Amino acid sequence: MTILIIAEKPNQAKKYVEALGNSFNNKDGYIELESELFDKKVIVTWCVGHLIQLANMEDYDSNLKQWSKDTLPFIPEDFIFKVSDYGSKQFKIIKELCENLNSDSEIIIATDPDREGEAIARYVLNKIPCTKNLKLKRLWANTQEPEGLKLAFKNLKDADDTYRFYLEAEARSIADWLVGMNFTRYVTLEMKQLGIDEGVFSVGRVQTPTLYMVYKKNNEIKNFESKTYYEMVAKDKENENAVFKSEHKFDSIDEFEQFLNENNLNCECEGEIKEISISEKRKVAPNLFKLGGIQKVANQKWGYTLDKTLSIVQSLYDKGYLSYPRTDCSLITHSEFEYLKDNFSSYCKLLNIEIEQKNIEPRTQYVNDSKVLEHYAIIPTKQIPENDVYNNFSDDEKKIYDEVVKRTMSMFMEDYIYSETKIVLCIENVEFKLTGNVAKEQGWKLLDSENKNSKEKLLPNYKENEKLSLNLVPKELNTKPPKYLTEATLGGEGGLMENCSKFIENEELKGNLKEVHGIGTPATRSSIVKSLIDRGYLETKKKHLMITPKGTLLCSALENTNLVSVEMTANWESTLKDISEKGHRIRQNEFIDSIKQYIKQMINSDNKLLKLESNDKNIEKAIEQSTICNCPKCSNGRIKKLLSKNKKLFYACSNKDCDFIIFGMISNKNITPQIVKEIIEKGKTKTIKGFTSKAGKKFNAKLKLTEKGVEFDFNKKK
Repeated sequence: MTILIIAEKPNQAKKYVEALGNSFNNKDGYIELESELFDKKVIVTWCVGHLIQLANMEDYDSNLKQWSKDTLPFIPEDFIFKVSDYGSKQFKIIKELCENLNSDSEIIIATDPDREGEAIARYVLNKIPCTKNLKLKRLWANTQEPEGLKLAFKNLKDADDTYRFYLEAEARSIADWLVGMNFTRYVTLEMKQLGIDEGVFSVGRVQTPTLYMVYKKNNEIKNFESKTYYEMVAKDKENENAVFKSEHKFDSIDEFEQFLNENNLNCECEGEIKEISISEKRKVAPNLFKLGGIQKVANQKWGYTLDKTLSIVQSLYDKGYLSYPRTDCSLITHSEFEYLKDNFSSYCKLLNIEIEQKNIEPRTQYVNDSKVLEHYAIIPTKQIPENDVYNNFSDDEKKIYDEVVKRTMSMFMEDYIYSETKIVLCIENVEFKLTGNVAKEQGWKLLDSENKNSKEKLLPNYKENEKLSLNLVPKELNTKPPKYLTEATLGGEGGLMENCSKFIENEELKGNLKEVHGIGTPATRSSIVKSLIDRGYLETKKKHLMITPKGTLLCSALENTNLVSVEMTANWESTLKDISEKGHRIRQNEFIDSIKQYIKQMINSDNKLLKLESNDKNIEKAIEQSTICNCPKCSNGRIKKLLSKNKKLFYACSNKDCDFIIFGMISNKNITPQIVKEIIEKGKTKTIKGFTSKAGKKFNAKLKLTEKGVEFDFNKKK
């Protein structure tokens, strides 16, 4: 009898071997080991990510490689799953290992404990017929540190318990494939008919509604007209920093003066302190981190993209120092609480912090066993890095690890306590108010560098019934436009993707969306935002997410369809959750059939999907703004910014018969559109700093346009 453990990736497999093995033997694509935990032969292998993927349209029929609306909609009866090109060798290894197992052998699915991890393993097993007759178990571990893994291997789940996650993941994949393949081709071809050759117009089930929310937000800002208004304030003549505010607001100075007259008020007047109340306020430490939470903080503090933060947390998880990253839970169980409490002083020592542990009893805001279903919050593991290991962390890893540790430690600290003083001032029965705060106990804020030095507002030592000499003045203010979205406020915790129910009027659907925590998942939101940027729909400027002309064009084209509808996506998300919770194959089939019917209805000969016409201003603007300048070689085309298949930037002519090109990186220096424009329109740039030679030496030079292309100009004197 043999136990075959299937990990998601090689480094994960190594962690399993370290946790289980006394001795091991490395083979090509797998590891054999002896383990005290299992009295059987143990083999650990791995998937290298998504070994099995949904096939492309051309895999069904080679003629479909040529895009044509005549082939749409394309709805296969049965979906083809194929072995990825990069994974063919590893798949053969796994297949051979499975085929060599005896009937009494056991397979342990040990991919990541989430929907995608479940799907990665199940797709592989589905491709190997003999596994249908073998016993399956499931490892469900929130940590990669040895002790935690041993415990998880001792408490394996029955594979049937997690099969429902696979059903949901498969339904998501097929739905995304059907929507993406059909509408991407259709919209791209429609755009070409309108004279827009801007590459592929990718359309996605979650991606497109997400883009549309940014589009609407940016339009709100664009169309916003600031209005001037006035507040009435009373300034203490003897204490210039004491400014009392009334609740009254006015559209003009005339309205302000009219109010003074009606209430027997003068610009110079006397007022009386009617009430002074002092109360003690407390703020408990913030919730523990879920993925969106640490992504939000990292974006705000250091400008990290959502995807970058996820990769850093994943790296620290793979190393065994942080718990599972793709979690939407901010709670832990009593078990985690106990080891965190025991390790408190060790965390202090590691981070060179001197603070006292006060709260040693679990509080329901942080600890609730019944509400931790699959994954708990992102916390440090039992495995604390030694100083030399910690010092070898990258700067990014240190920042993220420290942030998680501090957030976790704050759970054990006292509340932030402050004194709030409220003063009510009356002038001829018109009330004015003034509020001030003074910190009494910093508590958990000692760990929060952003908050511990928050401004206090000290108030004069007023007494009740005290008379004050005042100046009544109108304070001019302007209404402010909505704020631009950032990656954090779009895809982070509390962001628009999570809280998009505001776009829905139907109360039932609004409730559904709140239940599933918005559109997308914590694990996919970062990749969705990244893909919108990579595909040229969004760009970041000073952390702000700005919609590009291409993004604007797509949104305006699909505005009359529910492809941009958060409401429709909410319906789908609700159904997907139902599949996951109940594990019904029938429910899955019903969902996929509904997607098929929707696509058939949207793409037919009688339906014009896009509302754009050839003379639409959005088209003209998109073409104008998405290109840089006229081509210097053929004069017929425009220079465009493009991405190669391996995601490398380059600039080329829109005329397919022209071979003009400028690479997006020259001698390890990024070449911006501004530089390209300067090269083409002026023939030469100013001196550019920061090129790197093949020998690794830095140098500065100009770039000039020649018949051969772009060359360096070192401006050497003869």
